[in-house]
Amino acid sequence: MNKLVLLLFSCFCFHSLQAQPVKFELADYTVLAKKPAGPLHGISGIEYISSKKQWHLASDRGNYFILDSIRNIRDFEKKQDLAVTKKTGYWFEAIRFDPRFSTFLYAVENEYKPNKDTNDTTTYVGYYDSFPPAYLIPPMHLPADNKGIEAVAVTDSGAVWIAPEAGWQGETEVGNDTIHFWKFDRKNSGYGKAVPYTYVIDRSGCPLSTTEKRGGISEIIAIQENQLLVLERCFDEKASKKIKAKLWQVSVNGSHLKKGQAPAFDFNDNFPIVVDNLEGMSWWPNENGKRELLLVTDDNPGLNNNQRTQLILLKEK
Repeated sequence: MNKLVLLLFSCFCFHSLQAQPVKFELADYTVLAKKPAGPLHGISGIEYISSKKQWHLASDRGNYFILDSIRNIRDFEKKQDLAVTKKTGYWFEAIRFDPRFSTFLYAVENEYKPNKDTNDTTTYVGYYDSFPPAYLIPPMHLPADNKGIEAVAVTDSGAVWIAPEAGWQGETEVGNDTIHFWKFDRKNSGYGKAVPYTYVIDRSGCPLSTTEKRGGISEIIAIQENQLLVLERCFDEKASKKIKAKLWQVSVNGSHLKKGQAPAFDFNDNFPIVVDNLEGMSWWPNENGKRELLLVTDDNPGLNNNQRTQLILLKEK
């Protein structure tokens, strides 16, 4: 009987730990110089590789940057001219590194229609175990204008979660708020088949916007095997002319991803600056027991848009 009671108590404690809400507060922020000063512009993906103590940043116009000796968020601007810079040709929207299998994963979003910059109208997720790269999601046409794949997360087991920005084909319209994330379990020789999980996206944030009324998921990151942080944001071009953004903790509940009762962080709730186009996030390395999360904004192409790259550090309460 005592063993049964202990087992039930252990299960209860484990369930309570799993369901424990995660909340964040602002730790620090910095704003980089306007274009054309410095190279760190158009950043859409960010990842920290702990084994090398390196930060990797990628842009949605093919630029890739590697920085080391970063001790605080202001070092990114101070040391950006020392970054290893590569021209890749990939229009990155997310980058992730799986340290267990030494796998590099990336999401790409090209244009919805051919234009002067590119004739490629596909979005996809690829990965490198060795050369050549393989696809987790092969190239497909964007399901809606500027709404491809922007979000990838990797768990400790090597499982990969992928979220479309506003839904897959047939899921993107405002009348439909249920979309699907896909999970790929890691196998030693590659990945298993996609397992779908439903998710209710917020389409109410920017209802008057001609381009952002669908809402959007710009990044996800793993908390643990069956929990994610989901960054939702849209540009309220008609009303406030500001980005609206919230960070949600979601947990697996059967075949559904269930949101917490309240956001893990609301970027429009007494935030000290007007937050810009939040695109990438990565865990910040620390050893004090409390997690910290670094987010980066995309200042978009062009020299006349007055946008600047922002780095925002959140700490767990």
